Amino acid sequence: MEIILSLIALITIAMLAFKYAFVVGSCSVKSPINSKYKFKVSSRQRFVLLLLSVGIVQAGSFSSLLLSVWLVLLIILLIKYSTNLTRSRLFFFYGIYLVWLLFSLTFSPEIVYGVRVFAKYLFPFLVIAFVSQIEINDVFFLKALKVAYFSGILANLIILLPKFLPIGTFIREIFTPIIWWSPAIVDFNSFVLLIAFVLYKLTKKKKYLYFIPFLFLIPILASVRTGLIGLSATLIAFSFFKYKLRALPVFIIIVIGLILSILFAPSLRDKMFSGKFKNADIILKNAENITIDDIDTNGRAASWEWALENFYQDKEYMGSGLGNLQAVFYSGNHPFGRLKIIHNDYVQLLCDTGIIGLILYLLVIIIFVVHCFRIYNNRKSLLTARYAAFIAGTSLCGIMACAFTDNVINYSLITLSYPYVFFGFALSLENVKN
Repeated sequence: MEIILSLIALITIAMLAFKYAFVVGSCSVKSPINSKYKFKVSSRQRFVLLLLSVGIVQAGSFSSLLLSVWLVLLIILLIKYSTNLTRSRLFFFYGIYLVWLLFSLTFSPEIVYGVRVFAKYLFPFLVIAFVSQIEINDVFFLKALKVAYFSGILANLIILLPKFLPIGTFIREIFTPIIWWSPAIVDFNSFVLLIAFVLYKLTKKKKYLYFIPFLFLIPILASVRTGLIGLSATLIAFSFFKYKLRALPVFIIIVIGLILSILFAPSLRDKMFSGKFKNADIILKNAENITIDDIDTNGRAASWEWALENFYQDKEYMGSGLGNLQAVFYSGNHPFGRLKIIHNDYVQLLCDTGIIGLILYLLVIIIFVVHCFRIYNNRKSLLTARYAAFIAGTSLCGIMACAFTDNVINYSLITLSYPYVFFGFALSLENVKN
């Protein structure tokens, strides 16, 4: 049943994607302002709306094939429309990074896995290159916001409803093979948080704010510490974008809130600390004596140390080759049982591509966020461009914070496509202004 549902999802998305990629002309979609009316969008705009609609779909064991479909179509469309990549320094540095990854493939002992990892880094680059070339107007921007928002709500409801409804088991059996699993959705929630806020600002409808508390409740109920870290980092970036250095008090409040959540939410506290710290009072009384050994990382810290010792040490600058670490963990040829992923993208980058690869990727992320910050704080920019940059820059900060304890890059279809789409919107809208 799982394979059948996943295959149906793959075929349906592939057919729609091919249709919107190659059908010439426009089509009509429901207006985001009044559903009784429709407005015309180009085939390329409809292609982007499809990506925002189904980015939450993993298609189970066919996720690699689904990613391949998107990659092939994006490359064809970029060639077809003679893409110009001169609007942001991000393209230049991202291009250098991709070249470094290709070079890393030349000495990787695991070429197949290396190509798979390369595809996950290539995908966001192609997304932003494609989206930045299409025309964006206010109505289409609002439509994209709503499509992305409802996709995020659907993904989260699939996590929440089984915990509260008698038909929860049925919901889980139907959607689990199709939608990304809960850790990926929790990482993605940094983006959902920003979408909800911007929709409220644009429409003045409070209904978009009602789901925000659930975004914080989900990682607590699911005992996913990474989700709280990501949301906290998003709020900190949110404050910095809006208030700059005046946001320091907000930073402190957010950090205190995160600490209190860990101390007083039993599910998080029990997962965070070893057995001798049974309640918040004991933790507070022994705060000065707590060491890294008292933090329960579910074996992740040990796996990081082992990976760095075996795949980074003595290969500090270039690493051991793209995909090598993932191949080892997928094969089970390691001392950590059935663990298949390293749960730290930065450790994997160091092991695969060395210090050079990590620095290049960090440069890409920094340039992305800084460019978004500049667009948002430029009062001469269009309001839609500023909001698009705000969503992209702040959500990516939260998502990349999750990468310290999760494999965000592995989930690039859901975690990275959305921020990069909205940065593409910002670049396109900036071009209109210019």
